[in-house]
Amino acid sequence: MRNQWYGDHRDIVKWGVLVEIAHRNNIPMILQVAYLNPDDGIPRLNSELGEVEVAPEVISHFRDIHKIASLAEATGIRIDIFDREFIPRERQEYTAQIIDTIKTLPRPALVFLDPDTGMLDKPLSPTHVLPDEVRAIWYNLRLDDWLVLYQHASRQVDWADKSCREFKAACRGARVISFRSPNGAQDVVFFAVQRVH
Repeated sequence: MRNQWYGDHRDIVKWGVLVEIAHRNNIPMILQVAYLNPDDGIPRLNSELGEVEVAPEVISHFRDIHKIASLAEATGIRIDIFDREFIPRERQEYTAQIIDTIKTLPRPALVFLDPDTGMLDKPLSPTHVLPDEVRAIWYNLRLDDWLVLYQHASRQVDWADKSCREFKAACRGARVISFRSPNGAQDVVFFAVQRVH
């Protein structure tokens, strides 16, 4: 996740899915694990008056994942953000910190894994989570907790089905519910599982 992508059409679908699951299952809180990566550079403005950076107030308005707090107020759902920067060479420590945070949550909780591209079985880039990491997080959930994964389309034709199978395997065969938008963000799917035993 990058701050610069906060508030796009995928976020509308994303938070629509999360709020639907939370309301339908009486879940009082959502933990968004942002897998935060640094933003690209700040846009500059060029004119005959010279070159300047966009005002910091504008940047903070459009590039701040913490703005989701207003949704918490509107929905009555507590939203916490695990916003530590994700450093790929420190994957194990990052996952351990997620697990430590999960252990402190009120229950039931919805843990939302929000890497840029979803889950992949090989560490190709810093924009995804690995099945072993999902498995470790799943293992540390409690009864009635939910785990939701953001999954972006790959170039494979059957990317959604393949990703669903991999997520299900990482969650030890739990029943996976897939959420998609036919008219919103058609290049993403959200996989959700509930810890029932």
